[in-house]
Amino acid sequence: MGLLARWAGYLAIAGGAVMTVVLVIVSFGGDPDSPAWNLIFLVVALLGAGALGLAERTKGVIGQLGRVSAWVSALGALGLLLVGAYAMATGQYSTSATGDDPLLPLWIVTSLAWLLGALGFAAALVRARALSPIGAWLVLVGAVVGTAASIAGGENPPPALFLVFVLFGVGWMVLGYAATREAAG
Repeated sequence: MGLLARWAGYLAIAGGAVMTVVLVIVSFGGDPDSPAWNLIFLVVALLGAGALGLAERTKGVIGQLGRVSAWVSALGALGLLLVGAYAMATGQYSTSATGDDPLLPLWIVTSLAWLLGALGFAAALVRARALSPIGAWLVLVGAVVGTAASIAGGENPPPALFLVFVLFGVGWMVLGYAATREAAG
C-alpha cells in the first residue's frame, strides 16, 4: 500500500485528465457511441487505485467512511474492469447505448459501486478538510449533477450533457495535485 499511497496523487491527476479529455471528445465529436468511451476503463482503473492510495495517505483523518468508501470504489473499479474484460472476451462488448445487453445488471452494479465509493470518499475528505476540500466538492457536485443530468436526458441524452461530468474529472485532478504538493512539502 505504500507504493500506491506514494503514486496516488499522480493516479488521480491522470484519471481526472483522461476522463476530462474523453468527455470533451464525446461531447464535441457529436457521436454518443464514440470509441473514446473505451478509455473509461483506464479512468476507472486510475481513479479506483487513486482513491485507495489517497485513503492510505489520509487514513488518520478520513475515518471509517473514507476508508470503506475508497475500498468500495476500488473494488467497484476492479469489478467493472472484469465485466469489461468478460464482455470483450465473449464478443458482447459495445459502446452503443442501444440494444439488449445481457450484462447490463453487472455493468450497473459495478459502475454504481465505483461511483458511490468515490462519492463517499469525497464526502469523507470534505468532512475531514483533508487534501483539497474544493477538489472533493468538485468530485461530489460533478458526480451528482452529472448523474442527475444523464437520467433527465433520457435513453439517448445529448452528448453535450456529459460535459457536466468534467467537474468530477477536474475534482480528481485537484485532489491529486493537492496530494503531490503535500508530499513535496
